[in-house]
Formats: sequence, structure tokens, C-alpha cells
Amino acid sequence: MAPPNRRSRYGIATDYMNKGVASVIHKLTLRQTRILVAIALLVLAISACGMGRSRESNASKLSSHTIAHDGLVRSYRLLIPSIYEEERSTSLVLWLHGGGGNGRQMCVLRGGINEMAEDEGFIVVCPDGFEGHWNDGRDIDQWRAHAEDIDDVGFLLALIEHLSAEYNIDADRVFITGVSNGGKMSLRMACEAPHIFAAAAPVIASLPVNLVCIPSQPISILIMNGTEDPLVPLDGGEVHFLRTELGLAWSTHEMVAFWIEANGCDSSPHVEQLPDLDPDDGTRITRDVYSDCDAGTRIILYTVEGGGHTWPGGSQYAPESLIGRVSQDMHAGEVIWRFFEESVP
Repeated sequence: MAPPNRRSRYGIATDYMNKGVASVIHKLTLRQTRILVAIALLVLAISACGMGRSRESNASKLSSHTIAHDGLVRSYRLLIPSIYEEERSTSLVLWLHGGGGNGRQMCVLRGGINEMAEDEGFIVVCPDGFEGHWNDGRDIDQWRAHAEDIDDVGFLLALIEHLSAEYNIDADRVFITGVSNGGKMSLRMACEAPHIFAAAAPVIASLPVNLVCIPSQPISILIMNGTEDPLVPLDGGEVHFLRTELGLAWSTHEMVAFWIEANGCDSSPHVEQLPDLDPDDGTRITRDVYSDCDAGTRIILYTVEGGGHTWPGGSQYAPESLIGRVSQDMHAGEVIWRFFEESVP
């Protein structure tokens, strides 16, 4: 990205990021706005590579693969821990990227679930969405994944089956997590295939309003959302990027209520505020734990007060004026993995 006061080939997109929303958007025609949104989304996706890298050892251990599904060749990245033994069943974590991203970015993300894989000995798979996006159930047409109703549910289920044939995967310890568009996709998978996953952990995401789904059985859910997310509003409504509307989503409160009912949980949570590990980041985190649920499941909500469309423990991958603040009060990947571990007796 170009430094301040210098126009780059990104032109007005760079001006927008440096000057702020109001000063630029107000002056644009509809056509200019659409061009700006397209460029800014591209810049945001490229910037997401800078969310932060994990240990280089993880990057060097990444392997790339493809499988065929529904007439398409789908790709994914795989992290196999060095302590993996074929004789011992192993946990599997599906780790889904956000819109415009790819699997490799997620498999090297600082603060991500991947950082735990080597030490804890579980397998991580980071699949690629169709042309960078997941068909998470929203009724939108900006991306082919949605417009063409790409069968991402079937793809991910086929991927699990394929990996289970290649490795000794513990069928009772298959988990899914994701960020933004990937978080929404993990919610869809938890809703439509709860018999496959022991737990799901969506981050900066909410259920699409138009996704009609009733889980067939209880499943443990962990949610991490920011109160000042400029893309996925905590109070629900239109998911948007600048002037581009990207589908209606439930509020975080409505989504939690949905899972409480689906899991038969006690609606009174245990609430605690986490330690303010970084007083300078402008955030605090509150944890609500809903227990006493069917089949021993739990619903846990981490509300990042002051947090934006960001991964807790990651880096400021784009300007705060565009995505909001990053909380450094916890390592999201570690918290998610511990939640997964505790979700299986």
C-alpha cells in the first residue's frame, strides 16, 4: 500500500484509506463508488495476507492438494504435525478464510488455530473458497459462489471424507472455524451438518437471515464478534462494505438465542470480563458461557468491546478507519483450540 500523501496505482482506493470514508465517498458517483468498492475489496484481500504470519515452520510444512467435487477442481492446504502417527487417531480442524482470501493465508495466520497444531498434534486443513468466496447461504450475487449456488457444503463434507481415507482421523473430533465469510460458512456447516462436527467457532460472523436451517442435533458453538465491526454489525442488519450491500445477517444476540434454543441450554449465562492484557488497544473482552445444554454442549460468546472486523491476537491488517480495532487481549487460536478440546469428553 502506498504511503500517505502519495497516489499509487490504486488511486482513489488509497485516498479513501488515508482520508477516511466520509471525505471521499460523499463526492463519488454510483459508478465511481462501485469501482472504488471493487478496488478496495481487492486491496483489503491483499492486505489480509499481512494479518500476521505464524512460525515459518508452519509455512514450510504446508502442502497443496486438489480434489474434484461437483464438476469442479477444488484446492486446499494441509498442515500435518510432525508427531502424527498413523496408529493413533487424530483431531481434524477445518480453518476457513474470509472473503477474497485463500487457504494459505489462513494456514500461516498469526494468532490462528494453525499455531497450535504442531504442539498439540492435530491436523489442520485450509481449503480455498470458490474464486475466493464461500457460499455461506446469503442471497447475494456479487460473487459466483453465491450467484451460482456453489455446493460448498458438499465440498467440505467430501473433503473430510477424503482426508479420513488418507489419515487416521478421529470422527468424534472434527472441528470447524473460520473468519468473516469463512465464519459464516462454519455457521452454515454447524447448522446443516452438526452430526459431522464436534464444535464450531465462527469469528466476526453471523447467520444470514435468509438461511433456513434447523440443526438436527446439539453442537457446541463459540462466537467472537466485535461491538464496532463496520462490516458485520453486532446488532444485525445489512452486511456491507462501503456502499456495497452484502446480505442481511442476524444480530449476535439473535444468533446466540438461536443456538441456545437449538441446544436446549439454560438462557442465563455465566458472565466475566477478561483481563485487559493490552490497555492501549482500546478493547475489552467479555465472555458469556451458556452451559447446562443438551448432550453436554456449550455456547460461548466472546464480545470484543471496541473490536472491529478483526481477528483477536492478529495484526492490524488494514487501516483502523476501514476495519476497526484489533484486540490483543487474547490469542484467538489458542482459545478456540481449548474450546474444541473441552467439547469432547
